[in-house]
Amino acid sequence: MELVNAPVAELKALLTQSFEEWAVEGRSCALSGDATALLFLPALRVANVNWSRITLFWTDEHAVPADDPESNFGIAERMLLSPLGAKVARAIRMPADMPRLEDAAAKYDATLATELSGDPLDLAILGVGEDGHVASIFPGQVSNGEAVVVAVEDAPRPPRRRLTLTMEFLLQTKKIWIVAVGARKLPALHAALSKKQRSTPLDLLLQQAKDVTVFTDQVIRRS
Repeated sequence: MELVNAPVAELKALLTQSFEEWAVEGRSCALSGDATALLFLPALRVANVNWSRITLFWTDEHAVPADDPESNFGIAERMLLSPLGAKVARAIRMPADMPRLEDAAAKYDATLATELSGDPLDLAILGVGEDGHVASIFPGQVSNGEAVVVAVEDAPRPPRRRLTLTMEFLLQTKKIWIVAVGARKLPALHAALSKKQRSTPLDLLLQQAKDVTVFTDQVIRRS
């Protein structure tokens, strides 16, 4: 696990540089949303990469139309995809506005299987919640076995209805970047870096994922 600690402006530059280096070989990237996207999406937008080689997926999505302010895809559309214009990457959104979330999960599961040919994602960019949740995987969520995408009907914070990649699938990802900005993220991040127990999704991710880099503006004292 690598820890990158810098002020926000410098973090953006480091994310841009890291994405440029990753894009030389990488092809599949899953994005997250919420406040974290306000930092990393502009950093990706200015990266000098061949977007035609890259396919974008999403780690999770709220059960709203794509043009809803709560849509993770909608945020990316406004901050990354539309500004890129003609050089935009392929972007395959989660169809979380389908009437039945179970059907939407099955559809995206099949899409990932086809697009990735059974391989893991090359890169996932994740935020982290104050409670240590990642994507829409919250503390206390049970294992999902072989599932890749699941419906969440009762998330502990709104929007309640969501789609998310499972922890089992995320743990296979070749590279994971966690972007944790702001003092409110510090307790969960510090706990995950200093404890051996697995009480939050963030704990599990840091302990078991193949290649994790944490980008943060907070000072972390690792024990």
